[in-house]
Amino acid sequence: MQLGSRQSFFSLLLSHHPVDKLHLCYHLKLGRHQLHFCARCSGLFPAMFLTLVAGSLTGPWPWWLEWILLFLPPLPAFLDWGTTVASGKPERSNRLRLLTGAGFGIGLGASLHVNSYALMSYPVMAQFGFFLTAVWLVWLVSYVRRSRVRRERMKERLRNRGSLEEYLRNSSGE
Repeated sequence: MQLGSRQSFFSLLLSHHPVDKLHLCYHLKLGRHQLHFCARCSGLFPAMFLTLVAGSLTGPWPWWLEWILLFLPPLPAFLDWGTTVASGKPERSNRLRLLTGAGFGIGLGASLHVNSYALMSYPVMAQFGFFLTAVWLVWLVSYVRRSRVRRERMKERLRNRGSLEEYLRNSSGE
């Protein structure tokens, strides 16, 4: 990030992306100000709210619907995020991020709704375990990938360094 490209706290709160990653956001111009909204969160929060509203109107859900809504809609978001982070490849389009965010929002809204009538039930705890495991696996694969890249760079530096005689000759000024 350049010195002149500072971000306000409010802007970072809405986008939660640094200036060089604002392409992952939707932009809204209000007068002289430009607001940036995270594309994935632009789908997540409305879907979570609508799922909570639908849940409050329908009451408790059957067990099979709980399992479906807790696991299927968030799966594309984890696959999109996980493959992007673990592989180090460029991010997907904002439209896809919006759709996967909506799926993730449905899963979170379903979790909140199920917790409203069956606090910490088995399906909700299974979803929580799935989320933690997915995040841990993505972190682990990403860590291994970054370590491999660092190790290759180190090997390349060691192969390209001069001998001890060259170092001594250059440092003594000969």
